[in-house]
Amino acid sequence: MIEVRVAEAGELAGLVAVEDAADQLFQAYGITFPPSPDIDQVAAPEDVLVIGRPARGFAYVGPVDDGLHLHQLAVHPDHGWRGLGTALLAAVMRRAAGRAVTLTTFRHIPWNEPWYRDRGFTEVTNPGPELQRIVEEEQWLSDLGERVTLTCKVMVSPTSPG
Repeated sequence: MIEVRVAEAGELAGLVAVEDAADQLFQAYGITFPPSPDIDQVAAPEDVLVIGRPARGFAYVGPVDDGLHLHQLAVHPDHGWRGLGTALLAAVMRRAAGRAVTLTTFRHIPWNEPWYRDRGFTEVTNPGPELQRIVEEEQWLSDLGERVTLTCKVMVSPTSPG
């Protein structure tokens, strides 16, 4: 069993290395992200779910419109393809407790849109105002590759740590 837990404030800085390593995987698709210590700037550590001690992956979520938005899901490549991303996404869905989960991602990267679609996500056709604002704020990412906004609603009973 893979344990997903809520992040502790003191470990947010260590998640930058996970984020940076995961971002390197995009280079094979011609996508290079500028350095960004975003994850260590999260105001509420409880919005970050982590896996491992030290953390080998994380999911950063927050409320958007009437649902939950997955701002980022990252797994360190040294620990990839072992179900950690799937476990993190399952914890996000539990936290959503039957509300919709939304996210924005690159359309043609195999572990992005196709991976989420395999897990029940569909394209958003009419985003709410808060989700639309996120899409507009992330418009610069479209310069790196085609983007898509996805949603999924899975009825699950809420259990911790989600």
